[in-house]
Amino acid sequence: MRELIKMLALAVLVAGASTTLSAASSYKKLTTAWEAIGFKMPESVVYDAKRDQYYVSNVNMSPMAQDNNGSIGLIRNHGKDVTVEWISGLSSPKGMDLQGNKLFVADVKELVVIDVEKSKIIARYPAPESGLLNGLAIGNGEIFVSDWMGNAIYKLGTHGLEIWLSSKELDFPNGLYVKDEYLYIGSWGRNPKPDFTTETTGGLKRISLKNKKITSITSGSDWMNVDGLHSNGSGKWLLTDFIAGKLLLVNEAGKIEHTYTLEPSAADFFYVKEKGLVVVPYLMGQKVVAYKY
Repeated sequence: MRELIKMLALAVLVAGASTTLSAASSYKKLTTAWEAIGFKMPESVVYDAKRDQYYVSNVNMSPMAQDNNGSIGLIRNHGKDVTVEWISGLSSPKGMDLQGNKLFVADVKELVVIDVEKSKIIARYPAPESGLLNGLAIGNGEIFVSDWMGNAIYKLGTHGLEIWLSSKELDFPNGLYVKDEYLYIGSWGRNPKPDFTTETTGGLKRISLKNKKITSITSGSDWMNVDGLHSNGSGKWLLTDFIAGKLLLVNEAGKIEHTYTLEPSAADFFYVKEKGLVVVPYLMGQKVVAYKY
């Protein structure tokens, strides 16, 4: 497991070096609003507008291990109040989304549900046949979870967590977002290597919720390994490129309009439009940074 972490760290360092060389000429820089440190490989952030707080998933060592050492952290008061391990009892939690008082978390081979008012885990939905559950999105009353290693999308139904769609065209799906009649996917790229670099570029895709047709939005001409994605509320998309350490603004035609410099290992972020913030967890940086946007 330690070798896996070393390989990931090496890929991040190499990508960071190349990003620095080109940033001055072609990338824009975001201003930091606040920073919260001390997390244990934070992978995803979700904002709770009702309680004005942020939930942070701590992978804590191997992203693929069912080791029961993962947790969910809590950030309040503009990054000043931090609880690194607010909820324990998870393994390597990643993508999250909030519905009412329930926080849904993708955790390796199960979907975990947390009651945020009671601060405790209230349900678990296993998916033993999955490769690695990663991204999560809630929309139109439905809960979707991406299986990154299994090239599949799961949906929570009356019989638990079940495969909704399985296809190689998903290109290792990571972040998810439901908008209108579509499930949008940030794909990582085909055949990840031990250091998580890929044979092909990832990109932005969408799946029709009516007929499950998969459509690629980005053309593949720009290399990216997409982790998180979020609508900017104006018909465009914000994406994080985990390995290169970039925030991309992509239009409806799939073209990159702006590239913003982040740090490598920028993972599943959250865009808080009402606050004008993009809140980014850095898996290898052990921190969460809120940028003005």
